[in-house]
Amino acid sequence: MARPPGIGTSCSIFVGNLPYDSQEDELREIFGRVGTVTSVRVVCDRDTKVPKGYAFCDFSDSQSVQRAVEELNNVEYNGRKLRIDGAERELHAGGPRGGGDG
Repeated sequence: MARPPGIGTSCSIFVGNLPYDSQEDELREIFGRVGTVTSVRVVCDRDTKVPKGYAFCDFSDSQSVQRAVEELNNVEYNGRKLRIDGAERELHAGGPRGGGDG
């Protein structure tokens, strides 16, 4: 069976359109419905520490990622429809960004 677009072998999902007051423990509970959650990271502005409205969730296996995309995409959470996509490693690797040494 073919994987839906955006689903690779990664065990992470991108969660967009989050309410700005989202808590990691609430998200862990929601995503725990489709598999074993190993971590949840709500992304915050580097300077202000204010949440940016998206997060990453890691699961123990890639089947849970597929279930999350299929079962939780567009589910309403605190008045907003979640946008769930399989996360590519590059989105949250945290490696160096552009620029030169000059």
